[in-house]
Amino acid sequence: MHRTINLVIPTDNRIMETIKIYNEACNYCLQEGFKLKIYNKFNLHEVTYRNVRKRFPKLNSSYVCTARDQASELLKRVNLRVLPIKKGNSGIRLNHNTFKPYLKKGIISLSTLYGRIKIPIKIPNYFKRYIDWKISSAILSSQNGQIFLHLDAENEAPPKVNPTKVIGIDRGIINPVVTSDNKFFNSRHIRAVNGRYEWLRQKLQAKGTRSARRHLKKIGRREQRFMRDVNHSISKQLVESNADVFVLEELHIKRVKKNGKRFNKKLETWAFRQFQDFLEYKAEALGKTVEYVNPKHTSQRCSKCGTVKKANRKGVWYLCNKCGFTLNSDLNAARNIVALSKLFGQQAAINQPIVTDNF
Repeated sequence: MHRTINLVIPTDNRIMETIKIYNEACNYCLQEGFKLKIYNKFNLHEVTYRNVRKRFPKLNSSYVCTARDQASELLKRVNLRVLPIKKGNSGIRLNHNTFKPYLKKGIISLSTLYGRIKIPIKIPNYFKRYIDWKISSAILSSQNGQIFLHLDAENEAPPKVNPTKVIGIDRGIINPVVTSDNKFFNSRHIRAVNGRYEWLRQKLQAKGTRSARRHLKKIGRREQRFMRDVNHSISKQLVESNADVFVLEELHIKRVKKNGKRFNKKLETWAFRQFQDFLEYKAEALGKTVEYVNPKHTSQRCSKCGTVKKANRKGVWYLCNKCGFTLNSDLNAARNIVALSKLFGQQAAINQPIVTDNF
């Protein structure tokens, strides 16, 4: 299991300057790698290491190597199509040579351009549960004059519990989550908030001033925090229920022109992947399981008789033209999803006849 411990550490000019010089070294490696069309770490090391040490003599060798590694990964990510640029205050990578945590003592030891320094830290109560975990890596960054330290803590996951209850989860735009055991997480408030932000965006975009663009970024971050809180709340309620296995569709959704501009805008605010990530790590901490199934026809299949027909789904209702079964379309999909779970693998598929093996 991995968790991130977020800390705010006292502002120190030595740390701020170290972050700035590190990012300058990383940008130099990016420029050289892009110019020579290489992103392999060993090749990039050969052409940049000595020059970086000459340009930035106060930057120790461990920082130079991690800056090179970050540059290599950034170039590989964009496949050398464009030149990535790191901002002066963006995150720098720490390792066992440049950083040592003493969380129980409330102190961290950090390498800077001016040597090793010890910094007092205050761990929020929420993160004290991870104080005995192993710290595997760390990221140091600054923003608006503050310095932030992000620690990656890891620990062994608890053993998986014996599954006794499996629920299917259908994710959607109207109802963010509907479960196969008839639970609806209403999105009326979510749609109202997102609609207000969309109205504000339209007004600010029409203005087009520098102040309007600055405010656009601000409300964008505010909306992201709102959706993050919603996904945390829903995923927590689910994992604390009596279910042991949560079955989701393996979604890969992209904007498609034929969907229309209005629907694609709704897709932009649909944080289905974030909800999935939150559910995974919360379930893992309790020994529960998240399973994924093929989403094909889960919305078009009748959960009672197995008939598959696109026309049977009429808005928020599923009306089967074969058996006459009527159900909320999201709930019908959730029941189809749970039927595809591995736990039901020994049973016949819901759209296949049950036959005997005795001849």
